[in-house]
Amino acid sequence: MLTALDLFSGAGGFSLGIGWAGIEVVAAIEHDRFAAETYRKNHRNTQFFQRDVAGLSDKEIKSHFDGVEVLFGGPPCQGFSVAGPSQYNKSDERNRLIFEFERYARVLSPRFIVVENVKGVVNGRLGKRRGALTMLSDALSVLGYRCEITVVRASNFLVPQTRERVFLFAHREDSSLGFERLLEKRRTPDVVASWEALSDLPPLGAGEGIDGAQKYFKKAGNQFQNWARKNSSEVRNHMAMKHTKRIIERLQVIDPGQSLKDVSTKYGQRKRNSQDVDVTKRYKMNCFRIDPAGPSITLPANFQTIHVHPFQDRMLTAREGARLQSFPDDYVFYGPRTLMSRKLLEREGRQDEIGLSQYNQIGNAVAPRVAFAIGAALVEASNQEEDMDVAEFA
Repeated sequence: MLTALDLFSGAGGFSLGIGWAGIEVVAAIEHDRFAAETYRKNHRNTQFFQRDVAGLSDKEIKSHFDGVEVLFGGPPCQGFSVAGPSQYNKSDERNRLIFEFERYARVLSPRFIVVENVKGVVNGRLGKRRGALTMLSDALSVLGYRCEITVVRASNFLVPQTRERVFLFAHREDSSLGFERLLEKRRTPDVVASWEALSDLPPLGAGEGIDGAQKYFKKAGNQFQNWARKNSSEVRNHMAMKHTKRIIERLQVIDPGQSLKDVSTKYGQRKRNSQDVDVTKRYKMNCFRIDPAGPSITLPANFQTIHVHPFQDRMLTAREGARLQSFPDDYVFYGPRTLMSRKLLEREGRQDEIGLSQYNQIGNAVAPRVAFAIGAALVEASNQEEDMDVAEFA
């Protein structure tokens, strides 16, 4: 069995899928206290460090993690998101955290390294001409690793979401391993639609539901639902956000596949401190109603303000987001359901409330079924097991 270390583990989606593939995640590191609570309670056999990845010294890294064969994780991506700046901002140290993989690799010399991030990391610049991922690949090459970069679409691996993420795969083998080829073997032509993933969950109006245990709405009706409920007799984290009457009226006129941009301006956002509608603020990714017939659009960390339920006039619950990310129902999320913005909390002196909400944890996670495919490819690459099939978790 391969042993692994999860850097920037977040709530643990990457660890979960890697573990399904038969890789033992012996340790994980994450500094956010709310994500840390979720990880600890769902991965009780993994040694957990609530630390800043960059804060561990080389000596500590060697002492705690010597001998791990796989180094994996998804460093913070906000600095490279298509929604943010594409150029390196010296004041945003998150852009530099990706290079912790080079430092940990230098100290630990694992057989395999897997780094996940948003597609923007490919072109995100840390210099005048060089992309961040290219720089990391070059740094790992100096250490003796062969690197491959590939873009993975989650819906190709039975995840009910179109999410695309880039993966850098590095290995110490003498010849090219063909990681993309190994992943392709686990790709499936079948697609899980969003309504297939959500239709058995209790229907809710705005503000309804509870964060604790609820009974399922009905019996599982398809393969995905059977899989999601395999180890769970109740559903948790299924509480709808409260909406004003105006927002509900807005959602009522948005059809599947449409957003605020597709309806009359009278349903738009109001200008700050005014009752007048701001006709200039009409974004495609504002109140987007998911098409029930196909995979959902990508869930980002703030999906609670973007994704509208396919049929109910409200935003998604945390559990619905978790289903679309391919988390099973026995995986429970902890910490506040939602949080105010970091800037506002800092301005009000409420630093103790800063952290990742349940929605943030889910949106930031690597989809576990994608992680399983990655892990299965690693296992085959290590010659421990051949032809593991993602359909095992269908």
